[in-house]
Amino acid sequence: MIQTNLDLLQLINSMLPAAGGAITSRQFEAGQRFIYQDQEILQVYIIRSGVAKPLITEENGKEYILEFLGEGEMLGEVEAIRGTRTVCGVEAVTPVSLYAMGVGQFHYFLQTVPGFNTLVMRLLATRVANSSVKMARLQLYTMAELLPRLQEMLAAQQIEFTKQDLAGYMGISVRSLNRLLKGDG
Repeated sequence: MIQTNLDLLQLINSMLPAAGGAITSRQFEAGQRFIYQDQEILQVYIIRSGVAKPLITEENGKEYILEFLGEGEMLGEVEAIRGTRTVCGVEAVTPVSLYAMGVGQFHYFLQTVPGFNTLVMRLLATRVANSSVKMARLQLYTMAELLPRLQEMLAAQQIEFTKQDLAGYMGISVRSLNRLLKGDG
């Protein structure tokens, strides 16, 4: 459930001495939003520690959580590559420590560090595959069938997720989640 990319984190850690001040550190508290939907992206982030949730907020105020991202996962790379505004916001689920680099620096690393480019391509391919599997499951199974699978995955995590987060991840209301948990739905 929590995606990680330890190979990318290891590469960034090895690049730090040569990068000078091009890669900086930032910290955010649990519940703090640090990327806002439909903003210009100025930095690309790599999660050093903690868990973050990218989410899309619809016009009706409902939020859909795309995934939960942990160590080594990248944020803002899609917008930096495409040159577009952010598709989603990102909020810290736990305290989060990030590496940050400007969009120009991100492009420079893509062009000059083959290992970085390869890991970013793998990250993007993994995200496409994971999104496809998640969407297929949401189409092919009822929420009542999906909830036990999700609960099994959560049991393996060491983080307490709120009902709001679980509902947002499943694309349902908290009320619907409560009914499922009670066995009424």
